[in-house]
Amino acid sequence: MKRRGRLGAWRFAECFVASLTTPPTDITTADADVLAAIRESRLFAWSETMVAAVDRAWRTSMVRRLVERASATGQGWLRVDRVRAVGMVIAVAMATALLVETLETSLDGPLRWILPGAVGLLGIVMALAAAPIARIGGGRRA
Repeated sequence: MKRRGRLGAWRFAECFVASLTTPPTDITTADADVLAAIRESRLFAWSETMVAAVDRAWRTSMVRRLVERASATGQGWLRVDRVRAVGMVIAVAMATALLVETLETSLDGPLRWILPGAVGLLGIVMALAAAPIARIGGGRRA
């Protein structure tokens, strides 16, 4: 009992001293001040410039046109064909990772190929089992 009373008195004292040393804060004004300071900083101005440059480059990029064309092409596909395409993309990506890995001069371990190999096999299985996967996905156009 006495211990609880001492802790209660200590907590009361801490709260009392904290209320004396910590002025009340207007959160809305403080947030506005922080946002104004951020917007006025050189780092923010530099980041806005970089974002604008990347945005301009993206609008005129050939990669964007290829991605949009591929996306538009895939929209009309049946679900089975889309699942098969995703599986093949995974398999090709992992095969590429394995081929690039063979060009490295240092080998950290003899089992580095397991993860890309397993993911590549998963992609091949996904491509081969596209019809059941598409049915599980529940598409009308499966």
